[in-house]
Amino acid sequence: MAEPTGGPSTARGVLLDSFKGATDDAKLTQALSYVSQQTYKPAIVLGQRSMEFKRPRQVFDGLAFTGLISGNEFHYNQRVKISVPGSGWLTLPKGRTRGLYVGNLSFEGDSGTAFFADQASGGPVLWASHFENLAFNLFKHVIWGVHTAVTFSGYWDVNNSYDTPFKLWGSDNSYWTDGMLIDSPRMGPGDRYHVWLPNVSKTVVGPVFATARANVCALRLDGGRGVVLNGARFDAQAQAGHPTSGSQLLITGGRFVRVRDCWFYGGMADPGAAGHSQPAHDRGVVTVTGGAGIVLDGLMFSDGDGVQPDATRPGTPHVHIGGGSGIRIRDIQASGTPVVRRASSVPAASIVTDPDVTVSVG
Repeated sequence: MAEPTGGPSTARGVLLDSFKGATDDAKLTQALSYVSQQTYKPAIVLGQRSMEFKRPRQVFDGLAFTGLISGNEFHYNQRVKISVPGSGWLTLPKGRTRGLYVGNLSFEGDSGTAFFADQASGGPVLWASHFENLAFNLFKHVIWGVHTAVTFSGYWDVNNSYDTPFKLWGSDNSYWTDGMLIDSPRMGPGDRYHVWLPNVSKTVVGPVFATARANVCALRLDGGRGVVLNGARFDAQAQAGHPTSGSQLLITGGRFVRVRDCWFYGGMADPGAAGHSQPAHDRGVVTVTGGAGIVLDGLMFSDGDGVQPDATRPGTPHVHIGGGSGIRIRDIQASGTPVVRRASSVPAASIVTDPDVTVSVG
């Protein structure tokens, strides 16, 4: 059994630098071997320095990585460089993996590397795991995978992704309950999202602050049931000439969906230039094309209010309903008169609003 060499002790776990090895990967091999054989697994503590890992690692139940002190902003406390081109650093075995923890760390990737190796909807499931106070910079993807009872907490900072950083399936999850700042100007053309939820159920998404530019749509939801999006802020750098070309929030499906107290600015600046595969996905700042039992409650739409330039094209709907049923729009606010439209194919009876909000057809 590989054991620590007696380096500095910490109540947080075992220090990576207390294991032998000429490189960070060699030290990590020894640390993983030691931790995996413990009945009660200590966290592997990554110290206050720059380090680099180039080998993929298969996770196991109870594996934990943490920083020596709290902190998640780029480079201030440590810099963990990950480079596994064409794959991801952490890989999941078949079946279910339980009890992972990653916290208080700043990771930097590259254009070919994902933090977790990509998984699709039928892949292995990450179960009952916790990720908190994390930063991810310059990754192709951060996490594409299936989760059950996974929590993202603390404050997250995600920047400069080369493609959609988060694509998540599963149920019973709590994502970004304390917030996330996300801004990824490096994404290529086409259908790109900060957060893409193809099918999640009984899941809460918390107060993310998403700055989406050009063709990027901040959040897309396609299916599942019992999803709550709470307090998100959908921003754009319109004052710097980088508005969001199309929709900032896209809902194409799902049952029992609640979007509450969200703020929008700088969307739908030039939907024809977004280059998305389906023009129907860019009809309003919030676009709904499907789903049942959707509540849009307390949405706020700013035109800049004299402080920032208004990048949204005049007459653009704040909310456009292109499909779906059982849609309720309550307490909508806008700098001017709220604009809500429905496609002619959507029955008027499918939408309920406050008495002072008119739903036009178009």
